[in-house]
Amino acid sequence: MSYAPAFAAIEVTVMGALPVGSTTGNVNYFIVDTAKDAIVGQVVLPNAVRQSQSVVLTVKVPSNVSSLAIGTFDDAGNFQASTFLSVDSPVAAHPGGAVGPS
Repeated sequence: MSYAPAFAAIEVTVMGALPVGSTTGNVNYFIVDTAKDAIVGQVVLPNAVRQSQSVVLTVKVPSNVSSLAIGTFDDAGNFQASTFLSVDSPVAAHPGGAVGPS
């Protein structure tokens, strides 16, 4: 049995610099479509690193997203945007190929 995809996916980039310190565990960061209040992606990163380290990750999200943020949820379930990670806004695809009269 095969399944048709429920949505088309696009790629967005998560980037930033991880906090410096002793690594004591991993943190789940959620990519949220803030216009729809919906979780559309997730990445897991260490809570700290011993020396300054930048991250750049590509994540697939639904193609119908609009405004994206990355962060965690507090104990009350409130989204807390990350101060050191960001996610780029998806860029609308531009048609390719020849242009002009045929």
